[in-house]
Amino acid sequence: MVDNTYSTKVYEKQGGKELVVASGGQLTVESGGKVVVTLPTADPHVVGQLWANAGVVTVSAG
Repeated sequence: MVDNTYSTKVYEKQGGKELVVASGGQLTVESGGKVVVTLPTADPHVVGQLWANAGVVTVSAG
């Protein structure tokens, strides 16, 4: 039986080019894992602005 009320908060878009974290979803990186972000520049002013514009990044100790 199909549950039409089920809606995942984290999913990969068809084609595998994008991972989506929807409202209410969360991405957790376990011990030993890492997230690598490649920025278009190393200029500290640009990097700071990119970080400020992200607006959804929370860093906390486990």
